[in-house]
Amino acid sequence: MSIKKLFQNIKNFFEVDKKKLALWFAIDFIFIGVWLAIDLLTKEFVYGPIAAGGPDIVIWDGVLRLTSVENTGASFGIFQGKTDILTIISLITIVVLIVVLIFSIKNRNGWYRSALILLIAGGLGNIVDRLMFNYVRDWIYFELIDFAVFNLADTGLTVGCVLLIIYVIFCYKPQEKPKK
Repeated sequence: MSIKKLFQNIKNFFEVDKKKLALWFAIDFIFIGVWLAIDLLTKEFVYGPIAAGGPDIVIWDGVLRLTSVENTGASFGIFQGKTDILTIISLITIVVLIVVLIFSIKNRNGWYRSALILLIAGGLGNIVDRLMFNYVRDWIYFELIDFAVFNLADTGLTVGCVLLIIYVIFCYKPQEKPKK
């Protein structure tokens, strides 16, 4: 992106009606807050008792089990023990996504906005765990296919990525450059 384009985006951002802007931000950040709250509450009330020595909760025998796993790495257990660097990378990514969310406020495409909201909320859910516990609390185990244990923050990240891919494939139209 050129400097001229960056300044044009900033100018466009400030030309939006302030009341609409505040309403859009409020809606976006309410959704982020709700997803984050649900993630943290489920970790507290589902993961917590199981991690404290309680039995796994079998939802459907051989298919879905709620368990407790302390993940000091990233997805599928990669980068085990690298919590500090993963926290820094996650924080930088979240800040960038929030900036993108703010400066794309005029783009009211539902796929795009939903993707950004879920990516931010999912990232925040795992960052909170890394900062508080030095690991991520994973508790959903889809044992039918022996899938990695995950949590709702991970679900938000995954669904957010899928929505972003759908947006890029089916909705995104690059702006045409003016001919000289």
